[in-house]
Amino acid sequence: MDSTQLAGKEAGKVLDALAAISVQLSCHANAPPHTLVLSASKVRETCDAIDQAVTSLKKILTIAADERGGSVS
Repeated sequence: MDSTQLAGKEAGKVLDALAAISVQLSCHANAPPHTLVLSASKVRETCDAIDQAVTSLKKILTIAADERGGSVS
């Protein structure tokens, strides 16, 4: 798999994680915004999705840095 395909795969993981976060944070769609309540398990799932997105974004930056022969700011 070349670097473009690898970066695309990681970007897909980020998008999947962000979509999961979006769904998880709207678990009480009928509640007013200032009263949103999340269960402990929903918070844990959301944190896990954020961690997955951050990990994939770091991989994308590493791929870009490797491709350019240095760091990416």
